[in-house]
Amino acid sequence: MPVMILSEKESALLKCAHMILADQCPPNRKYYLCMVSEDCTGDCTQCWINYLWGIGEGTVRLPKGR
Repeated sequence: MPVMILSEKESALLKCAHMILADQCPPNRKYYLCMVSEDCTGDCTQCWINYLWGIGEGTVRLPKGR
């Protein structure tokens, strides 16, 4: 497989894509909408949308080691 050189943001988005495909939650619990609402219908999708927007804006960074 060829080597890809990714920016920090691209690398973070790729890692998040792998977490989404593995049916995992964002690594930062403060983005878990299910923790603040009794009706969690659709919250998983919105959690990831908020988290990915944060990465895109530069306000969210993946923890080291992920």
